[in-house]
Amino acid sequence: MDIFSIDLTLSEIQLLRQSLDVITISGKDAKIIANLQLKLEHEIQSIQMQLQETELEKQRELVKAIETDKKKNKS
Repeated sequence: MDIFSIDLTLSEIQLLRQSLDVITISGKDAKIIANLQLKLEHEIQSIQMQLQETELEKQRELVKAIETDKKKNKS
């Protein structure tokens, strides 16, 4: 099986995932669709975790910068 990569935004991936809930399929495609739903769910969760970690790191850096600035102003 060949695996390919495409660049999609989080909202595009979420839209694809939601659209899989409302399609008509035949029995032979059920397993493929179920696997695709799982893959998209996993990617969405992974992206959301990455975004949260990035946001937390930005907040930590901001706190450090504020603390450093306060120390400089006291001197």
